[in-house]
Amino acid sequence: MLKAFRYLKPFWLSVIAVIALVFAQVQLELALPDYMSGIVTYGIQYGGITETVPDALSEGTYQALQYFMDGTILEENYRKIEQNDPAYIQKYPVLKDEPVYILEAEDTSALQEAIRNPFLMVSFLKQSGMTQFDPSMIQVLQQQAQEQLGDYTEENLQAIMRMMIRSEYAALGIDTEALQTSYILHEGLLMLGIALLGSLCAIGSSYLASRTATGACRNMRKDVFAKVESFSSEEFSRFSTASLITRTTNDIQQVQQVLTMFLRIVLFAPFMGFTSLFKVLRYKNLASILGWTIVLMICLMIVTFLFTMPKFKIVQKYIDRLNLVTREQLSGMLVIRAFNNQEVEEKRFDEVNHDLTKLNIFLNRVMVVISPIMTFLMSGVSILIIWIGANQIDAGLMQIGDMMAFLQYASHVLISFMIVAMIFIMIPRSSVSAGRIFEVLETEPVIKDPDYPEKLSKENQIITFDQVCFKYPNAEQNVLENISFTANPGETVAFIGSTGSGKSTLINLLPRFFDVTEGAIRIGDTDIRNITQKDLRDQIGYVPQKGILFSGTIESNLRYADEDASKEILEEALRISQAKEFVEAMPEGIQEPIAEGGTNVSGGQKQRLSIARALVKDANIFIFDDTFSALDYQTDARLREALHKMIQKTKATVFIVAQRISTIMHADKIIVLDNGKIAGMGTHDELLKTCSVYQEIAYSQLSEKELAHE
Repeated sequence: MLKAFRYLKPFWLSVIAVIALVFAQVQLELALPDYMSGIVTYGIQYGGITETVPDALSEGTYQALQYFMDGTILEENYRKIEQNDPAYIQKYPVLKDEPVYILEAEDTSALQEAIRNPFLMVSFLKQSGMTQFDPSMIQVLQQQAQEQLGDYTEENLQAIMRMMIRSEYAALGIDTEALQTSYILHEGLLMLGIALLGSLCAIGSSYLASRTATGACRNMRKDVFAKVESFSSEEFSRFSTASLITRTTNDIQQVQQVLTMFLRIVLFAPFMGFTSLFKVLRYKNLASILGWTIVLMICLMIVTFLFTMPKFKIVQKYIDRLNLVTREQLSGMLVIRAFNNQEVEEKRFDEVNHDLTKLNIFLNRVMVVISPIMTFLMSGVSILIIWIGANQIDAGLMQIGDMMAFLQYASHVLISFMIVAMIFIMIPRSSVSAGRIFEVLETEPVIKDPDYPEKLSKENQIITFDQVCFKYPNAEQNVLENISFTANPGETVAFIGSTGSGKSTLINLLPRFFDVTEGAIRIGDTDIRNITQKDLRDQIGYVPQKGILFSGTIESNLRYADEDASKEILEEALRISQAKEFVEAMPEGIQEPIAEGGTNVSGGQKQRLSIARALVKDANIFIFDDTFSALDYQTDARLREALHKMIQKTKATVFIVAQRISTIMHADKIIVLDNGKIAGMGTHDELLKTCSVYQEIAYSQLSEKELAHE
């Protein structure tokens, strides 16, 4: 799977942007619990009071404080506002009746320590109805207050301080309800702004992650297709067509999903989890609960990973089998119907489909079981946090808002690990898919271009087969042995022989679909293995045994050989191949649509269009691999006559593989193959006299009178 990440390299700017956006999203989302805690604690519980030093004091409170603390500290930090001062009377309505003392000091750390206990003492006494203080009772009151306040925790003292400050503000005529509303609105709007920014970051990161992963897999798919195009027949025998289709589609789709999740979720989960974990550590009394839960989740992930990894490998193999069976049944539907084997094929498909379904159900059940386990763990942790947090609040060690914030942070941590757990479930399958993809990408084709290729002359040259031997990969015996002959420019060389004699194999060596095992094939003095495959095949017009047409139009199929071919060249190719008549009879002529595989034209028409496509190419060599078999004798004769005139004009070298004597009897050179060896070579008349194999074939097809007439 790690190899797949190298496809992200061209998109490094997008990857950095995704990381930055995800990090920003995490920080913004993690800021929300603190604001929520502030609203609950300060906005609701303390009425919008956040400070622990009063910003203003009434005259009575100020004078009472002088009995319980150093008066110089008050004088240094508070300034007296005279009665009816117009600058402050709106803020402090009590100025109508008495002066007010307002805080001026910027640094209140020293004042906070000095004023807290005296302020609480005065507030308690005022609430009990005592407004006048006897100096002789000050020491006793201080002692009683110290004893009473000594039972409170620091959190309790701060809470009481804020509530007493609120009472003091109410005594000054300040609208405490408006103060509370203002605080809640301010913090709430900040939360909305942060949530909006977090949403924009989430949208941006999701868009870039999807775009980046899609682009990376587009390049991967392109590389796989390019690699498959470079495969020789040996590599195609190693990878089935169905498997290559699966690897190019389903497997790359699996990798794309994981890359998207990696850029979006896999980055998000650790950022969220570890950042939340650091915030959780502020609450040491509750942090141990998460520790044990995380250990359980990690153990569950490891067990699941080890258990599912081998199964996902089997799943992809089952998908290959399903594609193979489906492809065979769709392409062979006419044969299936002809033999009334629909039920047999349905049973065959059901077996493969059942195996895949059964394994997928098992894997999905494993994943489904994990979800409730994770949910149970999260619910259990939430209950423990609330239970322990309630005890902490009751003991005065924690605020309600802090407990709610911790609960959210803990949820973020657990959700992050849950996401990682789900990723670990998907990684096995994507790892298998990535392995299958890179198995294709890392396969080196047997047929390679030379490091220092030679250039072919554009002129027609003699073609030489010199002691050519060939055997298929892993085979023990040669299928071709000691094949030697030459083909001159403008010459037609034909191959004939019984089925399996090696005719098509021999002709496929020339465009290097296979490479010779021994010997050499030369064009002029140049071994074709010393030429790039592109340069070699640029000089060859090839028509395979099975005519293959591509979806599009007749014109697009003809231009497959040469995109820049003129209309005159296309018409000439259709004329020579005897396809012009039926093409002109079609409703749209050369623009007539061709269905996938050419299923909307007959076998003979498909074969003639395949021949026309090869003739469009300005080639020095033409290969017709048993391409006249679907033609009637009359069409065959006309085509050969037109082809002969073209050869005389262009001096192209033509190789024909045929089963019918009538197709090749006028060839300049006929090579008779028998069990991979040359049984005879010469003209038709020479072979009738000297080659028994050729005689058997000839007399089995034509009478002596027909042979003599021909």
